[in-house]
Amino acid sequence: GMFDRVLCDVPCSGDGTVRKNPGIWKQWNQLGSLALHPLQLSIALRGARVTKVGGYMVYSTCSQNPTENESVVAELLRISEGALVLEDPRERMEGLIARPGWSSWKVLREDKNRTRRAMKNWNKKNNQKMLEKRKEWEEKERNGECPPPKERSDEADEKAPEVVPSPYDTIPYVPPLTWDEAALRERTESLGFVEYATFDDVEPDWRRRVRASCFPPTEQETKEFQLHKSLRCLPQDMDSGGFYVALLKKVKPLGARATEKMNAMARESKGGVDVEVHLEKDHDDIPEEERDKSNTDGEGKDKNESQIESSNAGPSKGSEDYNNKRSDIGKNEGESKIERAPRGKHIKKTDLSNENFVPISDDFWPAIVEHFGLTPAFPKQQYMSRARGESKVLYFISRSIKENLIDRGIQDRITVINSGLKGFERQNILRDCDMSYRVAQEGIQFLIPYMTKRIFTASIDDFHKCVRTGLIKFDGFSESFRKVLEPLEPGSFVVVLEGYEKDIVKKMFVVMWRCRGVAMNCLVAKVEMEAIIAKLRALGYVGKESQQ
Repeated sequence: GMFDRVLCDVPCSGDGTVRKNPGIWKQWNQLGSLALHPLQLSIALRGARVTKVGGYMVYSTCSQNPTENESVVAELLRISEGALVLEDPRERMEGLIARPGWSSWKVLREDKNRTRRAMKNWNKKNNQKMLEKRKEWEEKERNGECPPPKERSDEADEKAPEVVPSPYDTIPYVPPLTWDEAALRERTESLGFVEYATFDDVEPDWRRRVRASCFPPTEQETKEFQLHKSLRCLPQDMDSGGFYVALLKKVKPLGARATEKMNAMARESKGGVDVEVHLEKDHDDIPEEERDKSNTDGEGKDKNESQIESSNAGPSKGSEDYNNKRSDIGKNEGESKIERAPRGKHIKKTDLSNENFVPISDDFWPAIVEHFGLTPAFPKQQYMSRARGESKVLYFISRSIKENLIDRGIQDRITVINSGLKGFERQNILRDCDMSYRVAQEGIQFLIPYMTKRIFTASIDDFHKCVRTGLIKFDGFSESFRKVLEPLEPGSFVVVLEGYEKDIVKKMFVVMWRCRGVAMNCLVAKVEMEAIIAKLRALGYVGKESQQ
């Protein structure tokens, strides 16, 4: 491993954020959580691999679903074979209200024809208006006023079974009258859910979705894993969102089974073998010769992995001990003061998002510096672009990330998917503007302190009028603000809320585009626009439109 601390904040269904984002409930379904489960496990395995022995890894989601939480952590502990242990951080986090993690849960799935989307479509086709039209059409068919319907095959009828609405699927939602086991089972079955007691109960066609790792641990595993040490943060406990957090300590290198599982999941994600089939046999049943091979150079040459972690006494090439030994040798031989990450076998990169971050040459900057009036203190060295990316986007990278990771050769060992914030983006159309780059809203707070040109302060009324979609005409602004905008040449510029010019934390800045004529556009995503308007309301501002 390379890192003392690793955070695996994995993609999740987000049901824990339903208080601030109620719309997520319209799209939620259990099949989504089952689909995310292998991806979450794969990311957690990768995080465990790059964690140093003695280091810590945090696994977290903003979901309350055990399929995405405890089941992932349990499988991680299971295949790490003692290399990872759960720790309880509650004593270090005074004021935190967190409930214990679960050791048992139900494994459910929905029929594809009973998901929220499927039921919405069914209701649309069977509402009162559609039923009346269908009845009218059938009447015309009987009277011979329309051509007969096309014949449908029996197969088509089998693929579309009749949907029976559940009496519990109501709007508004009505909670259960009782929470006893039988009543809840009857309710879930009525809503189209299928419950499995064990993995053996899962139909063969569903085993790629409902995996063995989704099920609760055995009684013996429950004692060993101690899942109660993980944290379940419920929204009502601290007036917050819902989160799941597990703190894991790496006490020894990962064994061959963990590496084998990780490699198999990587192959599956690329359309290869099925993980569950590939690892159907218990690792103890694998012949000793094959098990030994997995801890030597042969496994290290797998197409998907450049190195493996081994629990053997002697450090094999590609193992953690081997890499640690190499770094120690480098120190003894008096190599460069910057400790470079050990080089591994390069992964073939075809996507631009997997390209390395590279420095930007000094002769690139003069036009941008002049156009936006950037001061000499502007940190040009912290802006980087992607290799082969033709500098379409310039990313602002924090000093700690650049100096401690990128400058030390971390990209030679692992693939950096993303880092930093967009600072500048290249313009595709230069008809109206001589400057080929525009300011990006994502990283504007780190550019504001150095801008002396094309940055303007606006009153709260004018600022509020800037935060909207579509073409914004100048005649809606105050006279003083119009005088500032009218002589401005086409291109990007920044509007700052008066009184918040130096407050980069509040980020009351919006990137605008000066169009031809007397109009402009707001170059801010709709989601962030809503957040900015919410901040204005929090400041006590009520727009004239709202007053009317």
